[in-house]
Amino acid sequence: MLLLTCASCLSVELYTAVYTYTSDEVGDLTFNEGDIISVMKTEGDWWTGSIGQRSGIFPGNFVKKYEERQVTAAPAPVEEVD
Repeated sequence: MLLLTCASCLSVELYTAVYTYTSDEVGDLTFNEGDIISVMKTEGDWWTGSIGQRSGIFPGNFVKKYEERQVTAAPAPVEEVD
């Protein structure tokens, strides 16, 4: 078995859909606002990405860089002991 690897193929960044994108065009990736998209290529106005097993092109201005929300818990109150 021949296994090929490609450094650029492994470079995937996550983006969040800011708007819903729907299209009937073959090869387009449709998504809903809030979906997380794995983006493989960001050339020009049309980017290439995937959601699960679906992949295709979509307008790059419909997404923004994914930012993982960091939740920090408030410190537990300290009780004084005599």
